Amino acid sequence: MERLHYLRRGAGSPLLLVQGTAAHSLHWGERLLSLLSESFDVVAYDHRGTGRSAPLDQGFGVADLADDAAALLDELGWPRAYVLGVSMGGLVAQELALRHPDRVGGLLLGCTHTGGTGAPPEVLEVLTAAVVRGDPLATVRNVFHVGVKDPENVRAGAWDEYREAALTLPVPPQVTAGQIAAVARHSTADRLHRIGVPTHVVHGDADRLVPTAEGERIAAAIPGARFTLVPAGHFFWMEQPETTAAWVAEACAESRGTHL
Repeated sequence: MERLHYLRRGAGSPLLLVQGTAAHSLHWGERLLSLLSESFDVVAYDHRGTGRSAPLDQGFGVADLADDAAALLDELGWPRAYVLGVSMGGLVAQELALRHPDRVGGLLLGCTHTGGTGAPPEVLEVLTAAVVRGDPLATVRNVFHVGVKDPENVRAGAWDEYREAALTLPVPPQVTAGQIAAVARHSTADRLHRIGVPTHVVHGDADRLVPTAEGERIAAAIPGARFTLVPAGHFFWMEQPETTAAWVAEACAESRGTHL
């Protein structure tokens, strides 16, 4: 693996942030990164082929992305870290905990699933309509509107953060397609019972991209996992950065002292 680009903020316990499909480190938003950096040594990285990481030169699977995360932990000199993964990043985080269990001190999974799934057809139609027209801004706006609970009453600054992240460093279509294909080929469903680290699952109550039931199933399958529903859509961390930061701090505190 070539070196992945990453942002690093704050001081404290190590926290690795793993983003989802067609997203990179900027998609966490400045507000959340600022809040997390008050309590953690936070690293948010760009998956291979996205953001400022090296372009793709070969195909990949979810297991490769999990190994990328483990290699980044090596580069950072972190024997173990708390890991927060959202959407596809949640699937990568699950696989990281399965393949490299000694590297994960606590697992935080947001708006995610166990693989092999996609958005409902009606949602995909909204997401792809502007792409067909070749209108990048309209595409970003459509994705944002589908991703949040109420676009007309979303937190001030959320749209600006999302738009800047998506348009400043657009993810190449072939990378997005590769990520979607990797997720479709992968499944952790029959292995979740092997995850032995403290796990907390959170899901937006109005997530239109990944049904709430997916998060509930993950929490039920991982021994001792907790499940929390928050008033948000798929992009809960952009809609509710304060709530997200508080959740992360609480979840990590529960496992601190015995796993990190």
